[in-house]
Amino acid sequence: MTDSVFVFSEDQLKYKFNSHHPFNQQRLELTLDLLRKIGAISDQQIVLPRMATDEELLLIHDPNYVNAVKLASIGELPEGVADNYGLGTEDTPIFPNMHEASSFLVGGTLTAVDYVMSGKANHALNLGGGLHHGFRGKASGFCIYNDSSVAIKYMQEKYHARVLYVDTDAHHGDGVQWSFYDDPNVCTLSIHETGRYLFPGTGNINERGQGPGYGTKFNIPLDAFTEDESFIDSYKVALQEICDFFKPDVILTQNGADSHYLDPLTHLSATMKIYREIPKLAHKMAHQFCDGRWIAVGGGGYDIWRVVPRAWAMVWLEMTENSNYFGNLPKDWLDKWQPLAPITLPPEWDDPADLYPPIPRKMEITEKNAQTVDKALYPIKNRKKSVL
Repeated sequence: MTDSVFVFSEDQLKYKFNSHHPFNQQRLELTLDLLRKIGAISDQQIVLPRMATDEELLLIHDPNYVNAVKLASIGELPEGVADNYGLGTEDTPIFPNMHEASSFLVGGTLTAVDYVMSGKANHALNLGGGLHHGFRGKASGFCIYNDSSVAIKYMQEKYHARVLYVDTDAHHGDGVQWSFYDDPNVCTLSIHETGRYLFPGTGNINERGQGPGYGTKFNIPLDAFTEDESFIDSYKVALQEICDFFKPDVILTQNGADSHYLDPLTHLSATMKIYREIPKLAHKMAHQFCDGRWIAVGGGGYDIWRVVPRAWAMVWLEMTENSNYFGNLPKDWLDKWQPLAPITLPPEWDDPADLYPPIPRKMEITEKNAQTVDKALYPIKNRKKSVL
């Protein structure tokens, strides 16, 4: 068994709405090149994604929707019909071969799943995945097909697994949550910026699941301007409690890198500190509860130059127990990409202490987030009391 595999091919770069769209898969190249420049990945660890089949897409997506995406891909979907499916909007504009490009992202996550669930690898990373806003019959928030939802259903059907899905993207993992809202064998945890200020506006603590799935869906909406310590505390308390309660067979983490202070689309004040801690605890929990079975995908992250490569590199470095990287970024990486970057690249792995001015409401925000975690975990704590 190999310990970890990294799913990537040039096909994943074809998921491209247009040249000025914030969702830019050049992030994948920047991250992989950074890992290569520090000698942290070998060609033997890289595995090629495949294209998801229609049958696999239909595990989650409506046949009419998949057909609409196929028609849109070849320019044959009428505008009025496209609207019904969330296609051709500002967020998800139509682009040529959209179906094929989207299917490769889903297939990449399914490739990661098969490596881990068949025992060929302990951990697998598909940074091209993480498109958590896709719905059964509608595109949303830069996401055409929802690779994580398809992957979870695939794991249930093929491997009969109890799946814990953990989403640390600044945006609520709505598509995945609603896909399994009444399913008690899928537990979802989303830690995100409160929907009061941010798309998609959902992810309140009272979204706990329904019917047999009630009490297996957890949301921690953090206050705007939340800083590292509060984010990490919220994440650690929640993930440990939930793992202990749910006892998953496998953990699937969505690693959006848009909670960073520099991200242009969100309002949190995290730094690289959280991106060191997020994969560390996921890795630990996977070994504690799941015999090491950990699948990770990418997600949001819209400062593709200064934030995403460093944050995503940390996931792979943790997976391969190689996370002791501090100090300067490799000079040859900076020399290669700085001429192409519209902004100055950071010289180091970590952010400077004075990245932003002090947040005046720090204590208030920290206290509020701690109360939110407490309320979010109420079903677990209540159950423990009733057992006693």
